[in-house]
Amino acid sequence: MTRNPRSADESTKLWHDRQLAHWDESALYEAVTEAVSNATGTARSTVASRYDRAHAAALSRLFGEGDGEATPSTGVVKFVLSECVVSVHSSGRISASPADETPAVDG
Repeated sequence: MTRNPRSADESTKLWHDRQLAHWDESALYEAVTEAVSNATGTARSTVASRYDRAHAAALSRLFGEGDGEATPSTGVVKFVLSECVVSVHSSGRISASPADETPAVDG
């Protein structure tokens, strides 16, 4: 059995990963603010004051079921919030990590 060595600090990086059960503006807003708060140690209320609900609404329309007029998009949207890189995937996966610890490739 071959083991892949990891750097000593790789297992201690502040990552937060979560899966949305359904696309909903409020659920997405809460998930993003919680993920950033957990990844950075910043109070959730502080993160929420920096994140516009309109952004969560736009992502919900982009990836969500919507009103049936358009097919949901696929892919990933990345943005910086409170010095944290947030990745929102069309699959419902949300990940967040401090900007200085984000790897070059996000799978």
